[in-house]
Amino acid sequence: MLSATALLLPACPRLPGNADRHNGNKKTDTVQEREISCIVTFRKEVFPLHSVASAAFSIAAMVVHVLSVAFTGFMMWLAVPGSDLFSWHPTCMSVAFMLLLLQAIVVFSPESSLFPASTRADKVQLHWILHAFGLVSAAFGFFAVYLNKEVNGRSHFTSWHGTFGLAAVCGAVGAAFGGLAAKFSFLRNFVKSSRVKMAHATGGMLVFLLAMTAVALAAYTNWFRNRVGSGWAWRAAFFTPIVLGLCVARQVTQSYLPRILEQRESQLDAKARMVQEKVEAKLKKKEDKKRVAPAAGGGKSSSDQSVSDAEDKKET
Repeated sequence: MLSATALLLPACPRLPGNADRHNGNKKTDTVQEREISCIVTFRKEVFPLHSVASAAFSIAAMVVHVLSVAFTGFMMWLAVPGSDLFSWHPTCMSVAFMLLLLQAIVVFSPESSLFPASTRADKVQLHWILHAFGLVSAAFGFFAVYLNKEVNGRSHFTSWHGTFGLAAVCGAVGAAFGGLAAKFSFLRNFVKSSRVKMAHATGGMLVFLLAMTAVALAAYTNWFRNRVGSGWAWRAAFFTPIVLGLCVARQVTQSYLPRILEQRESQLDAKARMVQEKVEAKLKKKEDKKRVAPAAGGGKSSSDQSVSDAEDKKET
């Protein structure tokens, strides 16, 4: 009688029945091992979950650029920059966080970088250039909404959108200083470069997640609802920053941070090897001294004995 697994796996050998079990435990164990092997093969071939997930993330990584440009263009079309003072706020903030700072992060991605063949130094240079222009754009967007509220006599940072936006702008400035500390060596005497890079990458990821949260919450503002409504465009504008935030978080945690930690582990291993070599050299020196000392002592006693023998002969 065949089991349910054998029916699902026609390419596998026949599974043990009652007749097989009478032939001994050895044969039964062999057939069970074949059954387990066939089950594993079936799962890998029919349900390659890991490969499917990797392919999905690779496609999503390339879609990041499409979503970034599309969302920025949509916000510029919706705001009509220059129509009033407030129109510069969504325009500059979208250009800053959804376009420039996003591209500054994904330039290091092995999957979604637009310059995969560039050297590490070129990517670092492009990263800080995009980050610098992104900060300038974010500053213009911040002052635009601040002056607009001052003119209209409204309070500042009274909504979740404004609170998260303020945290994102301040965090972007802090991330810029962290990048300077990671690029230049004026802090290497106090903090290890690997720790600075890890802190910069982790902090930059958290800042970008704060910015994407602020962008998603912007969909609940009266300005956005009055222009878009609550249809498919609203849903697309709400979920786009969420998708971008997840893609960036995956890139940093799965691609960038492991490389930094690997470098740090290799440095620790090198230091451990150096310490071990020094300890072994010291032990070897001690052993050599112990070997030389008895030989030197033995030579001295024999010479003394010969001298004493010569003196005895003279006396006699």
